[in-house]
Amino acid sequence: MYKKISIALLTLLVPISVFAAQDDKKSTEQPPVPTEKSQNVMKYTSSSFTKPEKEDAAPIKQKNSFQGFEKAAENKNLALYVNEETLAIKIENKKTKYVWNSGLDNPDQYRLNKTWEQMAQSAITVDYMDRRGKVKTESITTNDSRPRVKMNDKGFTASLYMNQSKLEFELNVELQENDLVVSIPENEIKENKYTKLISMRVYPFLGAVNKSDINGYMFIPDGSGALIRYEKNGTKADAPFTGSIYGDDEAFLKTKVKKEEEEKVTPVEEIKMPVFGTVHGVKQNGFLAVIEEGYTHGDILAYPSGVSTDFNWISSEFHFRKEYYQPTSKNMKGLNVYQKTKNPFGVKLRYMFLQKDDADYVGMAKAYQNHLSETKQLEKNDDQTGVRLEFLGGEVKEGLLWDSVLPMTKVTEIPSMTSQLKKDIDDLFVVYKGWSEGGLTGTLPQKFPFESELGSNDDVKNTINSLKKDNIPLYFYSDYTKAYDGASGYSGSKDVAKKISAETISHSEDKKTLYYLSPEKSLAIAKEDAKEFKEQGISNVAIDTSGYTLFSDFSGKKSSERNQTIKTYQKLFGTLNKEVGNVALYEPNTYLWKQTDRYLDIPMNASNYVFETDTVPFLQIVLKGYMPYYAPFSNFQSDSEDQMLRMIEYGAYPSYLLTKEASHLLAKTASSDVYTSEYSIWKDKILYQYENIKKSLGEVEGEEIVSRTVPQTGVVEVEYSHGKVIIVNYTNTTYKSNGIEVKPKDFVVTEGGESDETTRQ
Repeated sequence: MYKKISIALLTLLVPISVFAAQDDKKSTEQPPVPTEKSQNVMKYTSSSFTKPEKEDAAPIKQKNSFQGFEKAAENKNLALYVNEETLAIKIENKKTKYVWNSGLDNPDQYRLNKTWEQMAQSAITVDYMDRRGKVKTESITTNDSRPRVKMNDKGFTASLYMNQSKLEFELNVELQENDLVVSIPENEIKENKYTKLISMRVYPFLGAVNKSDINGYMFIPDGSGALIRYEKNGTKADAPFTGSIYGDDEAFLKTKVKKEEEEKVTPVEEIKMPVFGTVHGVKQNGFLAVIEEGYTHGDILAYPSGVSTDFNWISSEFHFRKEYYQPTSKNMKGLNVYQKTKNPFGVKLRYMFLQKDDADYVGMAKAYQNHLSETKQLEKNDDQTGVRLEFLGGEVKEGLLWDSVLPMTKVTEIPSMTSQLKKDIDDLFVVYKGWSEGGLTGTLPQKFPFESELGSNDDVKNTINSLKKDNIPLYFYSDYTKAYDGASGYSGSKDVAKKISAETISHSEDKKTLYYLSPEKSLAIAKEDAKEFKEQGISNVAIDTSGYTLFSDFSGKKSSERNQTIKTYQKLFGTLNKEVGNVALYEPNTYLWKQTDRYLDIPMNASNYVFETDTVPFLQIVLKGYMPYYAPFSNFQSDSEDQMLRMIEYGAYPSYLLTKEASHLLAKTASSDVYTSEYSIWKDKILYQYENIKKSLGEVEGEEIVSRTVPQTGVVEVEYSHGKVIIVNYTNTTYKSNGIEVKPKDFVVTEGGESDETTRQ
């Protein structure tokens, strides 16, 4: 799978090392050589793993002042208070008596300049462009923009006119059982003739923490999930976390020059869920914020203490106008400008307040899971322990005069390999890629006919039927976003998506140029493909790129703003669901989960930014028990032992990219990165890994994760809804607790504190 490379905040990916200077005159001794045990411990205290919680963390004591606040509403769970001058709010959790503040009671006690203090105390802060084209910032308190507040049974509505920017808004804040819902309707956002709204932050300091005043953390949906703990030493980063929800919009990115494209950059993980959260005292109080409207043009911001202020704060930012590079000449000289037209959307945030045992990242994930289930965005699918076998059929082999297809796995060769594995593996499925005429690379969007070097149409149908007898689904790999230069099936002038700068959305991929199809063209192709799939007897498809790529298209009459692109892609996959059958997606974003029957290449890590302190399986906790998900290919992992243990801990099933022929044949093709894939080499390793996955995850099929704890560094306990617990020991020493013993680099499945003797053999 070819992934879009995001380079936002690239400098933050570089690890920061701190060297302690030594006085050479005091000692001439060499530093001690790290032992295997110390190296082992250091690895599992890194941000790639989760740290144990503090055992001596005291309950948080508050000194709350309600001076200047009026009670706006109250229900059995929450009480809402508002300052009518700044629209700052306080929310009291009546179950714990804890009070959440959107501002600061005594701002003079903290190191904040005037601009930061105004933002902290105000409900809304905007960036806008004045009549001279200069970008300025304004908060409610900047120029005493007094709102008009009207109370109601659930909260209040405030009409707001910003004195400096001349912008108008209506802010609605109301209690809904255990949630606080904050919204700004799109039709109530009004601009002045001479000023233009650029971006907005709503209650950015809600839950902010000064330095390490309390025990807790911020949660960001980076990859599988990451925490930023409130630490005394503070961060060594000089910039915050800024993550675009559902990735960057390609329509606004500057076209790369060839030199930049050739640079190898480690891709960062993208945000697949419009959520963020904070914890004030682990297992004491917390909240999860769900962005229900505005996410298509939203970022998630997380400022650790030491970046700009002494506060840890997390929020969202909504971009009503985006900046982009507009070329003005053929040599790509140009200037940065903002959109002329405001992006059409309103803002809606739902804060879910958590307490006691639910006040941690697991509780956040469960709250989000419940929300998605209640709103019909996530439905239960069968979840059986299995293996994904992805076979590469044919790849393009460049020739002196013309290209040919290199057959790596003929379709008729698949059943013999799967039948050998089926004797020991209860549940597996196959993805077949590179089956189109011309091979894997360079043929899209054209998919049919089938590549003759790999077999005939009858061979395809016979293989499907053969695998069906063994209860092995065969998924045919494809893509509805990519179109290669020179390929058939589309018009380069009519069907290619365009940036706001009028350039085509294009990339370079292994010396080939590929374009993004307009969403409407993708939908039209899917409708035609559905007929062909049915004729060929194909009832399962695996779709790459389209599930995790969200962009705007400025192609005149076919223009598609990001919200519209979502709707079009939902129609596309709905068509495939209805007309073809099962649809597996690679790294799908939240809005496509309902149409996904298998989640492929689920992120198993975060991006490891320097300010991240822990990696957590938030995404996995949300999905476990609802949808089977599969890890990236095991045959390309540098540490296969730890990777297998992580799959067991995260509830993910293994995947392999395989070929019948030797992988060295791919050395001079676009799949040269497939350096070890030969089935005969990997067969025994597949069986070994599955055996351990079955012994662990086979005990929790269809169950949800309800708890995850780290009793000591490098050891994790994961409890499921039926009471069974999987204990994973990453370390090189035996872990013992309550009569349970887990050997080094091993796992145990327990129930009710008693060992089931289910361990690796």
